[in-house]
Amino acid sequence: MARWKIWLLPALLAAAQLAYWPGVVLARGDQVDPVRLSAVTAVVALIAVVLGFRHHRPVTVVAVITAALAIGGWIAPEQVFFVPEDTLLVMSTADLVAVFAAAVRCSRRTTALVLAGLTVWLTADTLVTDGDPGDILIGALAYAVVASAGRLRRRWNADRESAARRLAEAEQARREAAEAERRRLARELHDVTAHHLTSIVVNASTAQFLGDQRPELRAEALAFAARTGREALADLQRLVAVLPTEPAAPSLADLADDFRELGQVVTLEMPGSSDGLTEAAAEVVHGIAREALTNTLRYAPGATVRVRLSHGAEGTELLVEDDGGSTPATSGLGSGRGLAGMRERAALLGGSVQAGPRVDRGWRVRAVLPPAAPVPRGPGWLRSQVVIDLALMLLTLALPLSGVAIFAEEAGAQPAATVLALLAVVAHAAPLLWRRRYPWAAFVAVALTTWLGPLLLVTGVVPVGGSWLFVFSAGADLAAVHAVANRGSRPGLTWLAPLAAVFTGALALALLVMLEAPPEGQPPPDGPIMALVLMVAFTVFAAVLLAVPVFGCWLAGHLARRRRQRRIDREEYAVFAVAAQAELRARDERARVAAGLHTAVLEHAARVPRAADAADLPAVLNAGKDALAAMRSLLDGLGPVKPEQPEQPEPALSQPAASRPASPQPSLSPPALPQPGQPQPAFPQPSLSPPAVPQPGQPQPAFPQPGLAQSHPANAEAPGPAAGVPGSAIDQEVPPSPPG
Repeated sequence: MARWKIWLLPALLAAAQLAYWPGVVLARGDQVDPVRLSAVTAVVALIAVVLGFRHHRPVTVVAVITAALAIGGWIAPEQVFFVPEDTLLVMSTADLVAVFAAAVRCSRRTTALVLAGLTVWLTADTLVTDGDPGDILIGALAYAVVASAGRLRRRWNADRESAARRLAEAEQARREAAEAERRRLARELHDVTAHHLTSIVVNASTAQFLGDQRPELRAEALAFAARTGREALADLQRLVAVLPTEPAAPSLADLADDFRELGQVVTLEMPGSSDGLTEAAAEVVHGIAREALTNTLRYAPGATVRVRLSHGAEGTELLVEDDGGSTPATSGLGSGRGLAGMRERAALLGGSVQAGPRVDRGWRVRAVLPPAAPVPRGPGWLRSQVVIDLALMLLTLALPLSGVAIFAEEAGAQPAATVLALLAVVAHAAPLLWRRRYPWAAFVAVALTTWLGPLLLVTGVVPVGGSWLFVFSAGADLAAVHAVANRGSRPGLTWLAPLAAVFTGALALALLVMLEAPPEGQPPPDGPIMALVLMVAFTVFAAVLLAVPVFGCWLAGHLARRRRQRRIDREEYAVFAVAAQAELRARDERARVAAGLHTAVLEHAARVPRAADAADLPAVLNAGKDALAAMRSLLDGLGPVKPEQPEQPEPALSQPAASRPASPQPSLSPPALPQPGQPQPAFPQPSLSPPAVPQPGQPQPAFPQPGLAQSHPANAEAPGPAAGVPGSAIDQEVPPSPPG
């Protein structure tokens, strides 16, 4: 807030106070004690200056202003304009302003302590000055209402800051959506390439080079190429298939049924209902369970699998364990990202995943998701909105309760009649306590209790002459109409509320008038027809009187709803629109990658298993190299998408690839085979490209050969059945491939 705005309110209060006193006194020509005038002016100036620091030291400001007002009240003359000792009437509102600032700027606990301190001060001041004890209740209620309004303002400010932060995050995500999606897809493609295509090229190159010395490698390399080529093709097709949208995750029961159809014996245990899971937690649980069950199908087919989902003090726990099974495992189905993917999913919600072999036999995966952090909220009866609603109800009861007190002092008023009248006016205003959550129900209850007054008069509980008790209860009707217009469902029908309120109120008011005894000297209505005519006339007259305030309250509530809806449109819908734009940019990037996969990579990848089935090892090698080259060309051709800068307009998604700067890409193409005369490495160098293979006539290095074995099931250290040919040279010399 601008500094001049902070000082504007204190300056206005000081000017209004000096105009009220001593301005009015001097304007009338009365004399003012110069000492008192100087002292009061100094107190007013002090309060105004201190009030300017209410945003920085709110608690200190409350304490100083309360003390200054006490000193000013002791110094100021007992000038009476409206109420006794009202010399500092204008400046006495400064403590309410300070309390409001403290509630906005301080925590709930600090605000409660400030209110408690002010209540103690009011009590002590009343006891010392022999004041009215009712002033303590009125003052404490005023402070509580102002503090509640400040807490609501604090929440409003927090909502605005949260909306602005979410909008900024959405804008940042929109600018980086294409680049983030490109990186994600590049990682996916890289995993497929490094794990499958490169190993095919390495094995085929090695088998072709060492074919004369070890002819058994040829058959093993062809089998490996056929198996791994199909897996690579399936992974690439899966990647393309999920590009447009991800299907909705089914329930755990449906997931268990799917794996039972594949031959797994799946037992599902859910001691607690999964309805308590949030949408994000349910998606994470389903993803982890699906990957864990897939691993059991890969590495322990036919096994008995136990899936348990429970909720405890640690949060949500998912346990998937199998007994190892008795059927030989199918090799070559893992992609090396299973456990990492499960951990990444759990980490999104702050959870963890542990996986490893069981003590006896089999495999266990345990995922723990922490419970959602509860929103800190105070007791229901201490919330700011409840205090505001209670204050509104008491405000509407101020006049009716005063009337009941006067009615109780009248001669002839029975205690039972007084109690029933009191209950009637309280019941009429009590529904306002739930006007925020159930505005229509509150309005109907207020409208129905309007007839309690006429009912008490008709039954004789309240004697004739007491109908005026219920005339001043119309404040509850006005508040209920405002609540319907502001918060009621079906905004297009809220105009029915003021119509019903006017009709009900006018009819009840006319009935109260008709039930009263006629004035002295005036005869009662002659016959029922004349009484009916008078009833109609009184009803029309009362409807005209009530229409202006009732429809005014409805209009005020309607305008408040429109302001709130405009704010929601400006904040919430802006975030939604920016997020939708980010999704469109990411979808466009996925479509570009999918087009490249369809036109280039998939064609070459499909040649690998076909060549392997035809026992054509050179064709396998050439197809693998072509697939690697096509993958490299696809990634290089797409290039990185430069994130949009906030100050610059958004670049077109159809921008040519050549005009975008390129980022370094990992090498995915196979290197040329070494020529005779070149030195041979003692061990293959770590690279995404196939290592160099020595040519005939060169010294043969004793490097490990790529193997075909798979591990069980999620990491390389886990024991598991070998997937290659038992005892073969390739199985013995090559480390297992990454997990699936």
